Amino acid sequence: MHANPDASATAVLDVGKTHVKLLVVSRLGSILDESQLENEPKPGPPYQHIDTERIWNWLQQTIAATAKKYQINSVVATTHGAAAALVDDDELVLPILDYETIIPPDEEFEAIIPPFNQTQSPDFPDGLNLGRQLFWLQKNHPVQFTRARYILTYPQYWAWRLCGVPASEVTSLGCHTHLWNPGQQCFSTLVQKMGWQDKFPPMHHAAKTLGTIKPQLAGPLNLSLGCRVHCGIHDSNGAYCLYLRGHQRPFSLISTGTWIIMMSPRLALDQLEPSNDTLALVNILGEPLPTARLMGGREFEILTSRCNGQHEFDEEDLASIVKQEAFLLPTFATGGPFADRKGPALGPNVHHPGQILARATLYVAMMTMNSTELLKTDGDLIIDGGFAQNLWYCRLLAALRPHGRCYLNHQAQGTAIGTGMLPYWDNHNIHWPLDLTPVQAPKICGLDKYVQKWRMLLENPPVVTT
Repeated sequence: MHANPDASATAVLDVGKTHVKLLVVSRLGSILDESQLENEPKPGPPYQHIDTERIWNWLQQTIAATAKKYQINSVVATTHGAAAALVDDDELVLPILDYETIIPPDEEFEAIIPPFNQTQSPDFPDGLNLGRQLFWLQKNHPVQFTRARYILTYPQYWAWRLCGVPASEVTSLGCHTHLWNPGQQCFSTLVQKMGWQDKFPPMHHAAKTLGTIKPQLAGPLNLSLGCRVHCGIHDSNGAYCLYLRGHQRPFSLISTGTWIIMMSPRLALDQLEPSNDTLALVNILGEPLPTARLMGGREFEILTSRCNGQHEFDEEDLASIVKQEAFLLPTFATGGPFADRKGPALGPNVHHPGQILARATLYVAMMTMNSTELLKTDGDLIIDGGFAQNLWYCRLLAALRPHGRCYLNHQAQGTAIGTGMLPYWDNHNIHWPLDLTPVQAPKICGLDKYVQKWRMLLENPPVVTT
């Protein structure tokens, strides 16, 4: 049946907020195949929610076609956070709420939110805290909520659809949910006060085999009855696993995209400050993972919207911005440590596309540097993700961090590769692939002075009149 019978591999379901992907990952960490679906939420009723049936129908068709080409021995899901399914023994009792659904503030909920030092989870708006979602669902749909036997975090929902075994897993429970106490590795007081603990199924490691594919699915999906279904993992942690296993020295990570996520595993939790958009995720081992967030990719898009499709600039453009002292101050998008500020541009106006790109890149690099300093990052600094394709951004980070080594990971699908290697988590003879290149700092005349002045402006921002 297989065009390539030696291509024993893992099928990875990667559910992002914008796209859903099915990727085939070899045991060596190579991506052999990839299919993609636009992820579009449904507006309701009863509320804006994830279109799980559309994803499920696409997933079945795509696995069936893919399994004709590759020997799929394992299936594992990785998804975005802030999503969970309420299910009975057979199906959803309510649609999975989309975290961008508007959830108004509720004094009853505010009164029982655990303190930050318990959950390391800031109180985000709308549905970005899973605990707020569950409270709202129970209050507004009490009959269905009571009927639910299990609360399944999102990767584990897909595992349940495939093998029928319910599970809980720590990386999704620990993703700014208000539900988990990372320091004590147990459920938070919110779960206890609401009496939800009995609705969460047993905890399992993300790499654990929960069971095999349902017999009624094996034939239609062209999978063997022995195809294993693994528990699954939150997407940021899927990528982080690559470094836990593949990098031998202490490291800190900058994972880039629309959001720039910085991870500093050795920072003490009492150093985190929610007003700086610092929090703790939880890694695959159950350990707290101090993190900072910055919407740098979105800011870059906004700041370079006048570039008419140009994406490249050179050292001369960068040197010109430094010499002119053309500055950007935060912020131009939501989130980050200066979310209450509206970003001004200071100094000469910039019109040339190359200089616009250079100024925006320098701004995002300095904002990244600021957040890494809040996290006291140490060890090797590794940069990955979509925005890391901007090599000047990476080189500037190396210049702004003169002490310590800086590396770029060229793998564009780190989440899928890290997740696809989970079936081999306990096999220490398997090499976890990394494609790291040392990043060389540029020598830009006046850069140190420019950065010093930007820091002063950051601490004492000018009053901008409109």
